[in-house]
Amino acid sequence: MGFWSKLRDIVRWLLRRSDPPPPPGTGQRHQAVEQAAAQQRILNQAERLRNSRWYCEPTQIMPNVPMTFGQRTGYGTRGER
Repeated sequence: MGFWSKLRDIVRWLLRRSDPPPPPGTGQRHQAVEQAAAQQRILNQAERLRNSRWYCEPTQIMPNVPMTFGQRTGYGTRGER
């Protein structure tokens, strides 16, 4: 019976011990690394889009289409009411 009592005490002691806190600034370093990686992904995507065909094609000029009355007045949603 003494063995189980000691084992129970050891297990309780181990469960009571908490992990030491991380060193100061660890979270900021992780955040800086993730931010740099995200920025690099955005730059890579921008470069891929600049080199893609759709970016290099000239813009098509559409013929002048008259606006409807609702489009000209903003369908009454611009605060005139």
